[in-house]
Order: sequence, then structure tokens, then C-alpha cells
Amino acid sequence: MRITIGIRVFLALTVVVLTVLALNAAVTQWNFQRGFLDYVTRQETEIVNSAAAELAELYLADGNWAGVRSNPRLLGRLLRADVETEGEPRTPRAGPGPRAPRPPDPLELRRRVTLLDADGMPVAGPPPTSGALRTAVDVDGRTVGVLSVAPRLELSSQLDRNFAREQQRSIVLIAIAALVFAAIISAILARQLTRPIRALASGARSIRAGDYATRIDPLRRDELGDLARDFNRLAETLDDNRAARKRWIADIAHELRTPLAVLRGELDAIEDGVRTFDAGTRKSLQAEVRRLNKLVADLHDLSVYDDGRLDYELSEVDVCALLGRVLQGAEARLKSAGIELDRELPRLPIDVFADEQRLEQVFGNLLENTLRYTDFPGRLRVSCGTTADSAVIEFADSSPGVPERALARVFDRLFRVEASRSREYGGSGLGLAICKAIVTAHGGSIEAKNSSMGGLLIVLRLPLAKEAGA
Repeated sequence: MRITIGIRVFLALTVVVLTVLALNAAVTQWNFQRGFLDYVTRQETEIVNSAAAELAELYLADGNWAGVRSNPRLLGRLLRADVETEGEPRTPRAGPGPRAPRPPDPLELRRRVTLLDADGMPVAGPPPTSGALRTAVDVDGRTVGVLSVAPRLELSSQLDRNFAREQQRSIVLIAIAALVFAAIISAILARQLTRPIRALASGARSIRAGDYATRIDPLRRDELGDLARDFNRLAETLDDNRAARKRWIADIAHELRTPLAVLRGELDAIEDGVRTFDAGTRKSLQAEVRRLNKLVADLHDLSVYDDGRLDYELSEVDVCALLGRVLQGAEARLKSAGIELDRELPRLPIDVFADEQRLEQVFGNLLENTLRYTDFPGRLRVSCGTTADSAVIEFADSSPGVPERALARVFDRLFRVEASRSREYGGSGLGLAICKAIVTAHGGSIEAKNSSMGGLLIVLRLPLAKEAGA
């Protein structure tokens, strides 16, 4: 049988309330019995004190206890006189519900009271018992006798027991009514407490079914409300990832389809005799094959970076010297493309912990990005410097630029700003994504901004070797 959280909460609350009520009923019953015994004892004490005063008058009149000894029932009448009126016992008012406390039973009290003379010899009543309560009978400041009252250990009178049972029944009925009321409140609370959980479960089922637009209204300001907000963020992320995955697949298909279509067209033209297989045709076919190889290689690199399966051979690298060598190797290509190169590299070394080969790949990709998309004549400014804990490398080129809204996406895979950096320049749209993956793996950061020269500014930050070592 499946027990839901709501049922568990309901049962837990009900058990707690039941336990508290049971303990309360037990303590109340015990306290009532003790209090009732104390009440009866106080009543008996008043009766005994009154009887002691009357016995003192009898002794004063007779000068001894002869009258009491000759009439043993006299002591009982004295004890009964305080709780009777005109021969009728005082009884509680009749009516429904628990009765009010009643006076002590005179018959039961007579069985426990003994009159002793000044020498401790019994005058009237049952034999005295140990532990009895004693009340002196004084005449003119002299103790002439003692009333010995055996202690009451329990409720011996039938009326007293009936009264105690009525009180006990009332306590039980009150506890049952409180339990029913508590069970109703527990059911309401359990439903309210588990409502967000039921909403989360329903939302999870919807997401599992593919409905990533599902959202939960976070009505609460507690942990369950935080959980609902986290769920909404998760659903939003999954929705974005699904959309990105669809775009990713569509872009890859398009990227693969373009060179394949060119290859097929060239081969069909050769097969139909429209074109001859000469040096120009071979060069065109080789260019498309290289484009396919480059795309597949970039996709493979990205998958390796994402899975964390690439091992980096980290060592202390002078990033300025490495950047200088990369720029020197690309200087001829930049010049032939009509791009003027400005270098701002310090003479002192700036050391970082990095994989030199992967860092060289980052610089090469950034240079390729400038070569493909910067208008002729253009300009590229490369600088290297430091902050308190990082090496900062900047690549800033001239127009065309990137719209402000698109800057955050330039590192997305296969993303291009179609108006100025389109596929006609031959890029796969993966170079900057690879740069971000490599820089992030080195514990650094990379961001895109608008350049003061009208183009794109790429800022890399890599931890200094002394900071990485610390």
C-alpha cells in the first residue's frame, strides 16, 4: 500500500496530539485523585476539630470521660452532626454531568476516629492505628484527650468512587473531543503543507512528458517556496537547453549540408561532362573537404572539452612571449589581408600556469576570427598586461562590430551575426566557443565587448602563476 506524504504528515501530527492528550489525561486524573483526597482530608479535619470542641464541653460538664464511655455512639453522633441537617445527609445537587465535590461520608469517618484519654487509653471508637493524625481535646489549657484519625489512603466511599469515575469519564470525553478536533486540524494542515509538494510532483511529471513550459507558483516564503523557484529555474534551463539543442542540430546539419552540396554539385557536373576535372576543380573540391575536416575536428574538440576528457599539460608559461610568437607567425597573413597590427606587449615576462599548445590554439582562433571578419583595410590591436591576480590579454579589431544584444552570444556554438560575419567568410562558428572552453578549463574568463575602433574586443583573463600556485 502506497502511503503518501500527506498521510504521513497527518498520522505524525495525530500521533503527537494523541500522545500529548493521553499524557495530559493521565496527569489530570492523577492530580484530581490527589487533590480530591486532599479536599476530603481538609473537610474531615474541620469535622474533627468541631467534634473536639464539643467533646471538650462534655468533659468540662462531667469532669471525666465516663459519659462518653457509657455511650459509645455519642462520638459517632458528634462526627455526623457537622455533615447532617435535620437528620438528612448533605448530598450534592442532582443533575446531568459531573457532580460537585461532596462532604466526607460520616459513616466512613466514624470508622477511622478514636477518642483517647490523657493517658492514651481508648475511650470510644475503633482501635487506634499507627500514623494517625491527632487532634488534642483541651479544657482550660489542659489536654484531656486526643482524637486519633486514621489516614485516608484511597476513596473508600461508594459515592466518592462514583464521583471520581464521573470526573474520569469527563476527562476521557474531553480528550476524545480534543482528539477529533486535532485530527481535523491535522488533516487541514497536512493538506496545506503537502500542496506545494503535490504541485512539484505534478510539474516533474509534466517535464518528464516533455512540457518544459511548466511553471509552479511559489506562494510560500519558506524552503518549499525556494524549492518551487528552483524548480522553475530548472524548467527554464531545460527549455533553453532544448531550444539550444534544436538550434545546434539544425546548425550542424546546415554546416554539413553546405560543403556536401558543393561537393555533390561539382561531382555531378564532372560526371555529366559539364565540367572537366582540372586543377581548378580539384582545388575547389579540396577546399570543401578541408572545410568539412575543420568542422568535424572543431566539433570533436568541443565534445572533448565538454566531457572533460582532455588532459592539459600545465606548466609555467610566459604568456607575453607566447603571444608575441603567435603574432609574428600571423603577421604576413594580416598584412596580406590589409590589417594593420598594433602590439602592446611588455618586456617583462607575465607567467601563467597553462597548456602552451592549447593557449596557442586560443590565440590562433582569435586571429582567425579577425582575419575572416574584419573589413579591408582594417586594424588589430593586441595588448597584454596584469591586474592584482590575473594576466589580461585583449584583442581589439576594427569594423564591422557586433550589436550589443548579440555580444553575450558570440561564444555560443555556430553563432554568427549574419549581417556582417556570415558563412561566406568560411568560418565554422566554433572558434570562439573553443576559446571559451579552453580558457574556462584554465580557470580564466573570456568576454566580448564593443571595440573603440568599431569592431569586436575580446578580453581574456588568466590566473597568474603565483596565484595559481598559491
